[in-house]
Parts: sequence; C-alpha cells; structure tokens
Amino acid sequence: MLEVNVGKSIEEAQRLLTNMPGAVNKASKTAIRTTIKGMKKESAQKVRERYTIKASKVTNTIRTSTGDGGLTARLTSKGRVNDLSYFIHKPKSVPKRRPPTGKYLYSQVVKGEGGTIAHAFLARMQSGHVGVFQRAGHGSSMSSLPIQKLSGPSTPQMLGSPNIKEFIEKRLRERFEKNLSHEVNAFLMGYRK
Repeated sequence: MLEVNVGKSIEEAQRLLTNMPGAVNKASKTAIRTTIKGMKKESAQKVRERYTIKASKVTNTIRTSTGDGGLTARLTSKGRVNDLSYFIHKPKSVPKRRPPTGKYLYSQVVKGEGGTIAHAFLARMQSGHVGVFQRAGHGSSMSSLPIQKLSGPSTPQMLGSPNIKEFIEKRLRERFEKNLSHEVNAFLMGYRK
C-alpha cells in the first residue's frame, strides 16, 4: 500500500477557495478519483521497465480504491510469487523431446540480468499450465525424486522495489497536484459550483 502526503496542495486550494464553502472538499474528491484512475496502468508500465513479466500479470494483482468519503485513495497489490514461466525463458515452449545433457533452461527476471538454471526444464502439467520445474535432488541420479516449481518475485515485491515505489509515489503526487489545480481553476472560473 502506498501513501502520499499532499498537504501543501490542499492548503493552497483552501486559500484560493476560501469564499466557496464545500468547494475544497468537492475539488479534492474529484482530483483524488482522477489521480488514482490511471495509476494501475502506469505502475504496470514502470514494473515492465525493470522486469520481463507480462503487463497483464502485474495489472491483475493491483487494486485502486477510494475511502473516507472519497478523500483518500489506495493503490494496493496482493499476490503470491509469480511462476518463473511468466518471465522471459528459453526455450519458449515445451520441447517435444528431452533436451540433451548439459543443455539448460535460460531465464531472465530482471532485464539485463539473466542466466541458465542447471537441471531446470519447461513442462506442461495435466491442468495445461506450463511452468519451469526442477527435480528436488537436481544433479543427482535420483530421477524418482519429486519435481518443484521455480518462481520469481511477486507483484507486491516488484512494486515495492525502491526505484519503482519512489516513481509511483512521485507520479501520484504530480498527478494529484495537476488534477487539484485543474479542479480549483474550474471553481474559480465558475465552471463548477
């Protein structure tokens, strides 16, 4: 969950709309609603600048909401760790035959930082889900050991990385100030009452 302090913007709006009772409240509510509206998409785009995950896998976990009678807004994300198959990997599809010994799966979670994963393979489960897996005792001759699914970071973890979180907080502030200024001007020009 992200919180942004917009106290100075509200103080300026109160100063400008002193003679209009209730105008600050109305202007703030509209500005908050407009601000939070586009942040889901913008947050996903910022995550995609750093991580190789599909945008839909990010936006599906982000929720935006308003509260306190429209005077607060929240951008939250909940979700489990993402399958490694949601990020860039090679081979891109499940091979028809077992790869030759020594040929490993390549994966890249963060752009520019990829590598091979020893004894990892791409497989389709009975449910139809394609995932990156590795035998529990990988590297050993124990082929009867169970397989385990490999995962990357969750969407909340990606959104919480310092540069992405900082960007989102900055954009929320900028968007709110711009939207509040627009609403205040609408009241001052007589377009809103």
